[in-house]
Amino acid sequence: MQPQPTIEALAQDTLPFGETLAGNVAARLEEGCSIGYRRPGYCGMGMEKDDFGDFLYGELYKGVMQRPRRFRTREEFIGWLAEQSTATMAQLDHDDPRKRGVLVITRQRLLAFTE
Repeated sequence: MQPQPTIEALAQDTLPFGETLAGNVAARLEEGCSIGYRRPGYCGMGMEKDDFGDFLYGELYKGVMQRPRRFRTREEFIGWLAEQSTATMAQLDHDDPRKRGVLVITRQRLLAFTE
């Protein structure tokens, strides 16, 4: 696991991921890969594709996605992810301050996922 970036560093990375990176993430998810940590308790944020063909984004607990945001089509998922950035995905306004910026989806994680 990579070292955790600071809240300040996460907040400053506002460059949108863009369609190319979002498309590459979608392709990896379609291959059956998922992004997320697997450990006891809170595992941070993850992405996967379910058995019904939906793209999912949500919090992982003990490696299992909880109440995910669901995208019914590839185009919907790519459109949403392309507009996101490390800052928007960092959960900087999460109700639980212990989850702000912790094990979130970042550009660095997405690039490593798509290599």
